Amino acid sequence: MLNRLRALPACRCSAGVAALGCLLTLGCAAQDAPAALQPGAQVWFAPLTGAGCTATSNGKKQIPADVETLVAQWSAKLAGGDKKTGTARIAGAKVGAGAWEIKGLPVTSQFDLDVYGCSKDKKLLYAGRNHGVQVVEGATPQPVRIFLAPTSKLACAGSPFGSPKLGVARALAGTAALTNGDAVIAGGLGAWDALGGTGTGSDAVDYYDARQGHFATSPTPPKLSKPRILPHIHAVSQDGKQPQLLVVGGATAARRYSANSPFVLDILVPEKVDGAAPVIKAELLDLTPGSASTKALDPTKVDVGVGANILSSSIRLDTAILYVGGISETGQVMDKATRLSNPEEILASGTAKSDSVKLNAARVRPALLSFADGAAVLWGGAVLANGKAAGADAMGELLEAGTPVSVKLQVTGPAALIDDPSLSTVAPVVVPVSRTGDVLTFVVTGGVPVDAATSAVSAPSYLVTVTRSSKSAELRPVTVGGEKLRTGLFGMGLALDGRRLLLGGGLIAMSAAVDVQALCPKADPDKDDCVLDSAWVLQVPDALPAGDGAVPLTLLATLGLGGSRLGVAVAPTPLGALLSGGMASTRTGDTAAVLDDVGQVLTLPPAAVDAATVCN
Repeated sequence: MLNRLRALPACRCSAGVAALGCLLTLGCAAQDAPAALQPGAQVWFAPLTGAGCTATSNGKKQIPADVETLVAQWSAKLAGGDKKTGTARIAGAKVGAGAWEIKGLPVTSQFDLDVYGCSKDKKLLYAGRNHGVQVVEGATPQPVRIFLAPTSKLACAGSPFGSPKLGVARALAGTAALTNGDAVIAGGLGAWDALGGTGTGSDAVDYYDARQGHFATSPTPPKLSKPRILPHIHAVSQDGKQPQLLVVGGATAARRYSANSPFVLDILVPEKVDGAAPVIKAELLDLTPGSASTKALDPTKVDVGVGANILSSSIRLDTAILYVGGISETGQVMDKATRLSNPEEILASGTAKSDSVKLNAARVRPALLSFADGAAVLWGGAVLANGKAAGADAMGELLEAGTPVSVKLQVTGPAALIDDPSLSTVAPVVVPVSRTGDVLTFVVTGGVPVDAATSAVSAPSYLVTVTRSSKSAELRPVTVGGEKLRTGLFGMGLALDGRRLLLGGGLIAMSAAVDVQALCPKADPDKDDCVLDSAWVLQVPDALPAGDGAVPLTLLATLGLGGSRLGVAVAPTPLGALLSGGMASTRTGDTAAVLDDVGQVLTLPPAAVDAATVCN
């Protein structure tokens, strides 16, 4: 045997789920085979088992009972530029009794592998992916690991080699997806006092290895220079082996809403706004193995502008990072954006150029999306000077690359939606569906209507089609099975392939009163917040129905989050999404009771994969 199994650590997540770890070794077909033989593959599986993932076991004959057949689909890019693909199948019982040898793999540095587990009735139950594997003829076999998990369900993170959970329980962390498919979770709300309604930030950093399905524990990632709640995190290095990220802004403390607060979205505004932002506005987080570190950046050389504001927003564009709006140290809602150009220069010289952009409206935590060439769309979060909600005419703005002023989008759609007083929301959850050079389509849900204190119950859900050439935005309501789609404040939203969306969770209201009791039947209306405990995988139709009526979304899966959760850190993975942490309530419990360290994965076969073909 070329590798040995080791006991898997316990993990914690919602009851009734399981995850499967698969260890793949590429090299010669057998340990004693001559070097001239074609390279092959040997596979070991280490399933996580047990009710609620509270117990684990692994070793031979531990293939899940419902998996009859394992299918490997691989592709390799050859030296001459050609591509070679292949498929291998084996009975699960045979793999459980030993190793799986896949013969005839070509020598290449770009080998990608998908592995699926199929049931007796030919349903695709498990999936996992590893890409960028090197196959070297005659080399000593090295372990190449791939993590498989049940499809269309939430499963535990965790493997024999790393942790299934965050190092520190927290919510409202920043996330960044790396080019190699891994993810970084940094900062967040790390402590909470329900009695005082106050919380403080965390400086923790976690690295999620998507191939192995775990949070790396060795070496331990460095801590941020300062605690940061809702920081901006963006990769500035495109080298997946040397991940370096720019971390900007974020609040050091937060408090629950109070009736006399003059600020919008008070859940994250401290009593004193001045001093709430970290003294160090920006830092470089270097996660290169062997030299991981954090480095504070000189604000005179890297001016992040409004990125340091509380509740500003950001997006990584092709050649820039755009920071938008937020609340300044003096309590002013900003009508400016800062464009940090060519942030890769920070790695070479410690400097980066930035310029200021004038917006048409002051915005708190707006949603940001982009076209393919660097133009950006700003949506929601508009607040008038008197603190009132802006109308539909201030919902969106278009910001072309290099221009100093944004352009207001002309909004059209059904009168009932356009005139809805709750249309303008702060911190809406927005998920892109498709884009071309001229047309951008996205779904909007959740957020807090400016005139509704901290209740998201009345926030509408709708689909937007922005046409760049005409500077217009057409709105259409959306429904799921005829019902209204709901996502709360600091809920989750992520685009998946094939026009599929992940939406859910979040704070609906800071009281489970009569008007939201049906959404939170387990909450005590006198003591608890109404926080959603579910998420959904939805699909937008390829062709939208004619007219301006509701667009029906197809429900593909309902995901139980294992409890009420707001502020879950969500990051894309090669076959789905990683969900980390979250907060159960702002009104009851302290840190240990309400802040979560759970790590969960959503795994979906690619939209182009036909499950029946794979399993047959």
